[in-house]
Amino acid sequence: MSIEIRDKLEDVLPFLPYVKAGADSAKEELGFLPEKVYDDLAISGKLVVATVTASGKESYAGHLMFGGIYPHAKVFQLFVAAGCRGNGIATRLIGHLRERLTANQWLSIKASVADDLAANDVWAHMGFRVVRTRAGGSARKRRINVRVLDLDTPSLLGLMRGTARQEGLRLAERLSYRPIYLIDLNVLFDTIRKRPRSSAAAKVIRAGLSNSIRLMVAAEFTAELLRTSADTNNDPVLAFASQLDFLSKPPDKTVRSLVNKLAPVIFPDRAAREILTERDMSDLVHIATAIHHGAAGFVTSENAILRASGHLHDTHRIDVIGVEEFARIVEVGVRVPRASITNVASGPLRTRRNHESDLAHARTFLEMMRAETAFAHEALACQGNQAQWLLVTGGGGALGFAKWEVHGGLKRAADVYLCVDEGHHAAEPIIDHLLDAIPRELSSVAPTLVRLHIPSGQVMTRQAALSMGFLPPEGASDGTSKLQRLAVGRVVSAANWTSVRQSLVSVAALSLPAQMPILAATPSVLVNTGQRDIEMSLAEIERALAPVLFLFSGRGGVIIPIQEQYARELLGSSPQLSMLAPPEAILRRERVYISAPSTLRRMTPGTPMLFYESLDGNGRGCVIALARITESRVVSKVEALGKVKLRGVLDDRTLEQRSIGEEVTETSFDNIFLFKSPVALKRLRQLGCVDGSNLISARTLSFDKLSQVVKEGRIDG
Repeated sequence: MSIEIRDKLEDVLPFLPYVKAGADSAKEELGFLPEKVYDDLAISGKLVVATVTASGKESYAGHLMFGGIYPHAKVFQLFVAAGCRGNGIATRLIGHLRERLTANQWLSIKASVADDLAANDVWAHMGFRVVRTRAGGSARKRRINVRVLDLDTPSLLGLMRGTARQEGLRLAERLSYRPIYLIDLNVLFDTIRKRPRSSAAAKVIRAGLSNSIRLMVAAEFTAELLRTSADTNNDPVLAFASQLDFLSKPPDKTVRSLVNKLAPVIFPDRAAREILTERDMSDLVHIATAIHHGAAGFVTSENAILRASGHLHDTHRIDVIGVEEFARIVEVGVRVPRASITNVASGPLRTRRNHESDLAHARTFLEMMRAETAFAHEALACQGNQAQWLLVTGGGGALGFAKWEVHGGLKRAADVYLCVDEGHHAAEPIIDHLLDAIPRELSSVAPTLVRLHIPSGQVMTRQAALSMGFLPPEGASDGTSKLQRLAVGRVVSAANWTSVRQSLVSVAALSLPAQMPILAATPSVLVNTGQRDIEMSLAEIERALAPVLFLFSGRGGVIIPIQEQYARELLGSSPQLSMLAPPEAILRRERVYISAPSTLRRMTPGTPMLFYESLDGNGRGCVIALARITESRVVSKVEALGKVKLRGVLDDRTLEQRSIGEEVTETSFDNIFLFKSPVALKRLRQLGCVDGSNLISARTLSFDKLSQVVKEGRIDG
C-alpha cells in the first residue's frame, strides 16, 4: 500500500465528496463546518487529501483543512479514515503542511482539540504543545486545549545567502505592521441581503466594526456602489458602506499595470478573448488597490479570485481568504488586539520593577501560561546583582513578566526571559514595548548581545521579535524559542566609529569596515560575521543592530516641527520602563507622524529626522530627539486615522487640521534617540538649519548640519 498527499485543486476535487462524508462521520471530534467552507478551501488550495493505492486502485484515506491569518496557520480539520489508521497518515499530512508553511515563512500552526479526546496524544506526538485552555460549547461543557507547533525560522547566516536573504528581509517587513484586510462587495451583500453566507459575512463585518481586526475597503468599493445604485440619496447599502474605512485608489498608471498582470491570472478565458465585464474590472481594481497599499489579505467569495490565491500570495504577498474561513478565524480567536490599552478592565497597565514580592506572582503567572519548567526556573532566578525583573499588571492580574541579566565584561551579553499573556487584548503593545525598551536600556551602557528566551507557543512574541531583527542562532533546532540580536544603542559617527567597531568585534565577532563608509559612494556595507563577508544595505544594518543610527558622510536629514504636547506623548521623556496609562504610541517601537501632503518629498525612507519642539503651547523651542524614517506616503485622512490611533497621538479633530484637503503625509519612524542637551532655535539659526522665521514645516538638512546638531545634542554614546 502506497500513500500519496494531494493538494492540487484538480487532484483534490474528485475526493471532495469523501472529505465531506468523512467529516460528517466524525462531527463529535471535528465539529460542524458549513458545506461551502469545504468548497472554498479546496479552491484556494487549503484542503490536503491523503490517498492510498492498493491493487492499482487509489482511494481516499484522510484529509487536512487549514486556514489562518499570516503568519499563524490554524488546522480546521484533521481526519483519517477508519480503515487507514495506524499508518502514520496524520503525521504525513501535518508534515506536508509544515514543510509548505515553513517554505512560505509562516511561524506557527495552531489546533484546538477537546481535552476529552484521545487525539490529544496524537497531537502531542506531532509536537503540538498546549499553550492554554478555553471553554468549549455550552452543551457539552468541554474544555478545549489550544495547541501550537512553532515552525522553523531561518538563522541570520541562512538569511544572508542568495534569495533566502531577500525572503528574510521580506519576512521582517511583513511581520512589522498591523495587517489590513480588504473585503469585496460580495461580503457586504452577503451581510445585508441574507444570502447563504450571511452569518459568516456578518461575523467578519462585526469583527471589523469592533476593531478586532483592521478591516477596510477599496475606494473602488464605493465607486461600484455609486455606479449601480438606483437612488444614491436613499440607498441603505451605500449608507452602510460609507461608514467603513477605505484605501485610496492608486495612481491610474499603477492600476493599469497591475490590472494587466492580474487579469490573465484571475480571469484567463475572458482576458484572452478581451471580453472582461465591468464587474471583472472592478474586482481587479479592488485587488490592485490591496496590493498597492500592502494589505495582508483580501476577503472574498469570488471563486475566480480564490483559485488565484496561490499566485497572488507568491507574486504579491497577499493572502486571499474565503468569507467562511475568515469568519471562523475571527470567531475562534486569531485575534488582533484592540487599539487602546491605556485602561484594561478595572484599571490601567502598570509595571513594578525589582520587587521581591512580585516573584511569587510571576511564578503563578508562568504556571498559568504553561511555561516550561526549565524556562520558569531560569526566569525566576533573580538573585544575582545584575538581575532585573518587572511584572506587568492590568485589570487585577498579571499580564507579563520579564527578567534580564548581563554577563561578561568586554564581551557584553544579556539573557532576557519574557512571557506575556498573548490571549489578552493588550498583549501586542506590551510585547512591542518590552522588546524595544529592554535592549535599548541594555545597550545604553555599551553594545550588547541580547539573547531572548520565550516559552514555546508564544507566537505573538516570536513574531514581534523576528520583525525587530531577532533571529535564531546558527545551528539552532527547528522552531527554537531562543532568538538573539546585537543592540548597539547609540548614534554612530566618524568620532566614535573606531570604538563602536571594536565593541562589535569583541561582543559578537561582527566586523565593520576599518574606515567609515561614504553613503553616496557605498550603496551597501561589507560586514564580516566571523565566517564570511556579507553585503548589507544601511536599512538592513540598522534593523539588525537597533537601536542604532549611522551618520555616514553624505547622509542628510530633515527637521520637523512638533508641539510640546504631542512631543511628550509621541516621543516620551522617561528613561525608565513605564506603563502608567501612557498613550499607546509611547509603547510602540515604530510610531507615526502626520504632516501636510507637500512634505512627502522630504520624508524619504531611511532619512534621519530631527524633532523640533515648537514654542507654541509652552514648548521649549529646541531640537529634542532624533529618529529614522521607515516609510512615508500620502494617504486619505480616513486611512491615516486607523494607524494614528495605534502609533500616533492625534485625535480626529487635530488630524483634520493637518492639511486643507482630504489627504495627509503619514510618516512612520523608529530608532528614537532623545537629546541629552536640546539644541535651541537660536543655535539652529547660527548653524543655518533654519532662517529668521519660526520653523513651521519640514526642512531638509545637509549632512554637515545634521551632524553638528546631533553632536551638540550629545546622543552619540
